[in-house]
Amino acid sequence: MSEETLSGGNMTQVVRIGDSVRRTAGPATATVQRLLAHVRSVGIEWVPEPRGLDEAGREVLSYIEGEVPHAMPAWVWSEAVLTDVARALREWHDATATFERAGAVWGLPARDPDEVVCHSDFAPYNCVFRAGRFAGAIDFDMCAPGPRLWDIAYTAYRFAPLMPPADATDAGPGERSPFPWSESLARLELFLSAYAGSSEAARYTRDAVQRATAERLHALADWTDRHVARTGDPALAENAAMYRQHAAWLLRNVG
Repeated sequence: MSEETLSGGNMTQVVRIGDSVRRTAGPATATVQRLLAHVRSVGIEWVPEPRGLDEAGREVLSYIEGEVPHAMPAWVWSEAVLTDVARALREWHDATATFERAGAVWGLPARDPDEVVCHSDFAPYNCVFRAGRFAGAIDFDMCAPGPRLWDIAYTAYRFAPLMPPADATDAGPGERSPFPWSESLARLELFLSAYAGSSEAARYTRDAVQRATAERLHALADWTDRHVARTGDPALAENAAMYRQHAAWLLRNVG
């Protein structure tokens, strides 16, 4: 079968062959395959099926049919997508809480408290959609144990989104929310309600998420700086500055 290079990946080359995806294996690959097998065994069917390694030593996963948005079409901002994603993230967290950590190798350092296995990048460009609804998630290379809030923060940053609005003049250049800040906050409340469901213990406050998002963005900026220094890839260099500016803006607008 012929190989089709899939677009959008920044870290490794990813190709599709028939109903499978092949990607460069790394130190965390065996753990990711075991993790995906675990969550599928407890009922999460929207993650890829792990299929081991191919003859070239590449990781093999099942292909999830659908659209992975990068240019952020208008339908990504629907409330249906927002609540779908929140509920999916909750399902992922609940399923990973029982994953056996012994012998695991992670793509990022673990963080305390170890409540769940964080996806670490549950964003539109790592979600698959069909007919404008969530259908699956991909790219689990950066998974690592940590608190639920660590994952919630970044997903809210991307989907609410918890970014400065277009009229913000004190947040530097870079991405902007398509919504006024008041609407982004209302969307955050909807996201948090969908994540919590009927569990008060899983309900996080808006202020806590804003503060966690700022911390998460600083950590992402530091990681991005190290990645650029290691690879010499200038394409991501401006992102680190944007993340820090967004973090500072969020902290100025808590409450």
